[in-house]
Amino acid sequence: MNSPSRKPLIVICALLLVASVCAITGAGCGSTSGKEGQVESVNKLVEKGIRPNEMGMVMLLEYHRVKDKESDYTRSIENFKKDLQTLYDKGYRLVRFHDLMSGKASVPAGTTPVVFTFDDSTESQFRYIKEGEKTIIDPECALGIMQAFYKEHSDFGYKALFNYLPQLFDQPKYVDEKVDYLQENGFELGNHTINHPSLGRLSDEEVQEEIALPVKNMKEVNPEVKVDVLCLPHGSVPKNQELMYKGSYDGINYKNNWALLVGSNPMYPMYHYQNPGKLLPRIQAMDYDPEDGSGHSGSGYWLQYFDRHPELRYISDGNPETICAPAYMKSRLLPDQLPTGMHFVGY
Repeated sequence: MNSPSRKPLIVICALLLVASVCAITGAGCGSTSGKEGQVESVNKLVEKGIRPNEMGMVMLLEYHRVKDKESDYTRSIENFKKDLQTLYDKGYRLVRFHDLMSGKASVPAGTTPVVFTFDDSTESQFRYIKEGEKTIIDPECALGIMQAFYKEHSDFGYKALFNYLPQLFDQPKYVDEKVDYLQENGFELGNHTINHPSLGRLSDEEVQEEIALPVKNMKEVNPEVKVDVLCLPHGSVPKNQELMYKGSYDGINYKNNWALLVGSNPMYPMYHYQNPGKLLPRIQAMDYDPEDGSGHSGSGYWLQYFDRHPELRYISDGNPETICAPAYMKSRLLPDQLPTGMHFVGY
């Protein structure tokens, strides 16, 4: 008796093998390959008038108090609400500080990541109030205003870095609840020292005491909170700059990956050859008057600057796996600073 032909079985196995290779490589078998597909996607964006530039500059915005009237280091409630709307309308989207610094700030194509930082951890930033039997976030504090805006514009984001002092938002009975809320909702906390001194005037031991004690205090409130950002009071850098990033006091060790200045300008991403390193500039939130020059280093000025120079602004391609920009900018890239698995796509 003749045995059945094995040819159909061989054909089936071959087809299965090809399908497996296609799945593994992501080539799609008959479709565009991975990198070619990314270039094609970028070309479609350009055809729509979106020119990605993930080698462009980004802003860390600096806020302090948010209260009824505008003054030094105070943004009025009205102006804070305007800030949110203006940023949204101009295509800025909130991202976490650590995501931006890791090169993985994912925002939609055509938009620009921006980071909110709040210094001093005042009650005006995060306040709880009673509404009947419930405890709610005050809709007139900074976080409450952001929360309301997020409900209307969920694509804007609901994120910020709060640089804390010992009072931790000025409502002692709510300290644990507030820190837990921030931690559970993706907000971040940074170290703003114990006494808010100019670190440049202190001894090495005093500098380490100022930085180490807030780490100890936060661990006592919530040991899960990661604190690796130092916000410099008054923007003052200690004589021994290495102490901003690593030191110890009374058995308490600390390690910071970044230090924040009291700012005046945007910055390039960490994979750009002109990146600021570990000492980062910020931009204070304030209006700009071109007639008298007031607010010339604030957010109002820089928003107008990027309107006039869109080629210098970071514009996302919407793909978190690529760094996309005009092809000639590849020479400005620091390949060793790219996150694992990411690569440059030029057009």
